[in-house]
Amino acid sequence: MKKYESEFKIKTIKDYLKVKSKIIFTEYCRSIGVNPITVRGWLTLFQAYGEEGLIPQAPKKYSYETKIQAVSAYLNGEGTLKEISIKFKLRSPKQLRYWIIQYNNDKNLIKATPVRKKVVTMSKKTTLEERIEVVEYVTLHKHSYSEASEHFKVSYQQVRNWVLIVKKQGYSALADKRGRRGYIKEKNLTEVDKLKLENRQLKAELNKRNAIEAFEKKFEEIQRGE
Repeated sequence: MKKYESEFKIKTIKDYLKVKSKIIFTEYCRSIGVNPITVRGWLTLFQAYGEEGLIPQAPKKYSYETKIQAVSAYLNGEGTLKEISIKFKLRSPKQLRYWIIQYNNDKNLIKATPVRKKVVTMSKKTTLEERIEVVEYVTLHKHSYSEASEHFKVSYQQVRNWVLIVKKQGYSALADKRGRRGYIKEKNLTEVDKLKLENRQLKAELNKRNAIEAFEKKFEEIQRGE
């Protein structure tokens, strides 16, 4: 990939802004011999940071709050990837796209938290329904393990274990069959109970898949400029 000097980038964008009402963007890029995608990236940085945005800098670290706010703004339909990136002064829409992918994959941007919140560390006895609610709070509503721990007053480890169990074995695996520590004793599941749980999980997975497909469709539309 060809490298361009900062002075050239700045001049390119300033010149374009002077004539943008008189020329089509792609034609302008063709006239200077630079890929439109590259110029659009420069334009985004210039709009967010001014000339400094086009000068090489050390990678910027973003706070957990900024990442969550940016992702939420996009998922709530408050703007396109480019618009949200400019609003939160991100270096590139690609950065926001990466955070959204993390969010949709249940990584929850947790690694970005500069200071981890204090959460309950003691295990708490729970019912099957409570355990499922905790899992859905993470997997469907896109909260982190820490947020679920704080919200439901259970330990971080419990939340993580339940989510991993469901991913591997399904909701019915959360039922207490051997009096495990931290579980409230409940009756053994009948075949009907298991079918109900399986149906609930299928609906949850369908809702999650629909949300991801909707995001991918919207992203493709943005890429095509629709």
